[in-house]
Amino acid sequence: MDKLKKYAIKKFLISTICLMLFGLFYFYPTHEDIKTEVRINNDKTQNVIYMLDKDNYVSRVTMFFDSKTIEEEIKKKIDILTNGSSELLDFYPLIPKNTKLNSVKVNKNKVILDFSIDILKVNKYLEESMIEAILYTITEINGIDTVYIKVDGRELRNLPNSHKDIPYPLKRSYGINKQYDLNSLNNTSKTTIFFSKNIDEYKYYVPVTQIKNNNEDKIDIIIEELKSSINSQNNLNSYFDDKTKLISYEINDKKINLNFNDYIFNNEKYLDEEEFVLTSSIFENYNINEININNKYNFKRK
Repeated sequence: MDKLKKYAIKKFLISTICLMLFGLFYFYPTHEDIKTEVRINNDKTQNVIYMLDKDNYVSRVTMFFDSKTIEEEIKKKIDILTNGSSELLDFYPLIPKNTKLNSVKVNKNKVILDFSIDILKVNKYLEESMIEAILYTITEINGIDTVYIKVDGRELRNLPNSHKDIPYPLKRSYGINKQYDLNSLNNTSKTTIFFSKNIDEYKYYVPVTQIKNNNEDKIDIIIEELKSSINSQNNLNSYFDDKTKLISYEINDKKINLNFNDYIFNNEKYLDEEEFVLTSSIFENYNINEININNKYNFKRK
């Protein structure tokens, strides 16, 4: 009887230990599983794409996807610009639906895109926006600043409907969401300013190129536009206090030092938006790598 009792106790202990080990392996992932999960997350990076919003602004939106080469990244971006994305249902692609990307060539800082003839079917009211979206999307890639567009091997020299010239080499100085305020063709200035927008909880940004008869320094134009209430009436926000004043600035060794009064970054609720629209606008218009504000805030070009 004692022997039978010992056998039963031993069997119970073995069963208990087996259950504990099963639970341990079932509820806790192995080291291999953890490595796999980390690898997948690390491969996906933030990518900037320019798409059309409901107010017809070519808008800066972000997506996460992985790519091993610049060519692969460009192909994925062009696919989204052509077919849209389920992640960005409130934004619309600008390249005609059936357009094929025949080839991509990357040569140092230059990208040559060759499309099928379907790209010429773009809506006449959106043809310039399409060029802007392609240009700004591709030049968001680090090291790329020039884009050439071909159609079945031949360079696209004019917009398909208006036949307006496309100036090559195509750079971001081409402008985006252009707004004209001109009295003559003399003494014109072109300044691109970023503004903030949102759809529900999704925050995104819209660059607008102001083309004016204006001899002011670009930094002065940027500050005045970011303070302007007129832009908010057009659903473009910057959240800058209208009392914000730029006292002085200097540019030295690819760095700009700005000295503002105490109203700069005065709104804690919208501090991120204020910082982004100001620094992005400055980097867009000045060939600098660093921004220093009141010897307190420092931003470097990414």
